[in-house]
Amino acid sequence: WGQTLPYQNPELSPAERAKDLVKRLTLEEKALLMCDDSEAIPRLGIKKFNWWSEALHGVANQGNVTVFPEPVGMAASFNDKLVFEIFNAVSDEMRAKHNERVRNGLEDVRFHSLSVWTPNVNIFRDPRWGRNEETYGEDPFLSGVMGTAFVKGLQGEDPRYLKIVSTPKHFVANNEEHNRFICNPQISEKQLREYYFPAFEMCVKKGKAASIMTAYNALNDVPCTLNAWLLQKVLRQDWGFRGYVVSDCGGPSLLVNAHKYVKTKETAATLSIKAGLDLECGDDVYDEYLLNAYKQYMVSDADIDSAACHVLAARMKLGMFDSKERNPYARISPSVIGSKDHQ
Repeated sequence: WGQTLPYQNPELSPAERAKDLVKRLTLEEKALLMCDDSEAIPRLGIKKFNWWSEALHGVANQGNVTVFPEPVGMAASFNDKLVFEIFNAVSDEMRAKHNERVRNGLEDVRFHSLSVWTPNVNIFRDPRWGRNEETYGEDPFLSGVMGTAFVKGLQGEDPRYLKIVSTPKHFVANNEEHNRFICNPQISEKQLREYYFPAFEMCVKKGKAASIMTAYNALNDVPCTLNAWLLQKVLRQDWGFRGYVVSDCGGPSLLVNAHKYVKTKETAATLSIKAGLDLECGDDVYDEYLLNAYKQYMVSDADIDSAACHVLAARMKLGMFDSKERNPYARISPSVIGSKDHQ
């Protein structure tokens, strides 16, 4: 009684702590952690956590915050130092909002989180795409420089803790809305590495992004949601990514009902987790169907443990298992929200 367990020890690395905590979880509890609306596990001190927030040009959907220009307007400044300052301010406001909710004893809900599904570093290729204003334009280098400044400003510069998790999206080749659930562009590896990848690569290598979101579309006949070449070879092996991968919302379900790439959600869960998808937005496939796949020996303990470790390590880096005395970001005051400096 009173002994500090390894996962409670802030002197250990986030990966070591996550690995120890995963050992103490049941299969069903691990699956909870891999859903974007992750329920609490009180017996181990794990609080409810919702992974879905947005901050394209300011804290989204929380009110009384500083609103900045749209990203494509920021890109037109060609001023990455300014973009860093903007998102340093945005993340201060988002942390302050979170700290206020903690003080008031409120649980995490959508849009009130420490995980932000931004920046959008897809390439602005077609003026008919309704989300062009979210991007940093048509140039892969400019998009990468601006996206990296965004990631650094949002995540903070503390060597141990993340202020906010930044999630560059949508990996990869998501450039249209009208058929993005089913489209299947055929793109050479040369074109991918020279045009579609550089912004993501810079966000990972230089920005140290803690998360990546997959695209709905397929790439060269394989949906991005379960594309092992993208998520294992390119992202983890080539670029050294060490964070977690989240699907776009409902992406795993679309493998069955839109792409028709697989016939069952159990198979969708199996191929997605084996390809390296750690977290599901949508809370459909990585729930009942993942557990069914496990019971049918389609998915192993190692598959599930790897995903759970990745998402728990991010929560460790956010300081969710440590005191606010240790985590400087847990002490950011609501006075920064909409402040004169930020305006």
